[in-house]
Amino acid sequence: MSNLRPENRIKAVLFDLDGTLLRAQMREFIPRYLRALSAYCTDIVAPEKFEKTLLEIIRDLIHTEGDGLRTNEERVYSKMQRDLAIPESRMRESLALFEQNDLNGLQHFIHPIPLAKQIVRNCHEAGVPLVLATNPVFPMFMIRARVQWAELEEDSFAFMTSYENSYYCKPQSGYFEGIAAQLNVAPENCLMVGNDINHDLAAVATGMKTYLVDTWLIDRDGPEWPCANRGDHSSLQKFLREELNC
Repeated sequence: MSNLRPENRIKAVLFDLDGTLLRAQMREFIPRYLRALSAYCTDIVAPEKFEKTLLEIIRDLIHTEGDGLRTNEERVYSKMQRDLAIPESRMRESLALFEQNDLNGLQHFIHPIPLAKQIVRNCHEAGVPLVLATNPVFPMFMIRARVQWAELEEDSFAFMTSYENSYYCKPQSGYFEGIAAQLNVAPENCLMVGNDINHDLAAVATGMKTYLVDTWLIDRDGPEWPCANRGDHSSLQKFLREELNC
């Protein structure tokens, strides 16, 4: 039986992706992505400068508050034009070529978590809206590919964040508030599930409940957010079964 009062029931669950619903070698994944993408702009900028600049832009999305007016995608294109003189049309073309030719080369950095697959399936079957709340610093095709490689069903999620549809990033409050508004669910009735102490637990600033999955814990420098619920994937499954009757 749930420990939450009726007015505090969980009505939507937000799942982080990397380290939560899949195992990811992101220290190898991101550099390989940047290196492959840079190959399509060598006539404009040296690969090393392209990689360094785009990585800085990705970090800036996370560390600089969004304005709520420009999507993260628009911010990326604007800064690539400003810093490297690469126009949006060329970046779109390069990303399309990367998706066609290089994307599948990243698959071996991603590994499914069988229990995570079952958790998502159970929550979906219980009729609770689910959000794939991965930090939206990549295009949607990168999100969908990782979902597929993790052997998850895209249809399980009512919404998946990517840089095309997001104006903020974790740990910014606007990121979590935007998702709640998209679902038409009060933040207090949302549960954020993730393995990042700084990025995922920041949801508590908006009133969301949180669950820290500590199987592959990420502990960054930053504010220490309170978290009432913590455990490995087995503990998470038990928690969700009790709270959602799934």
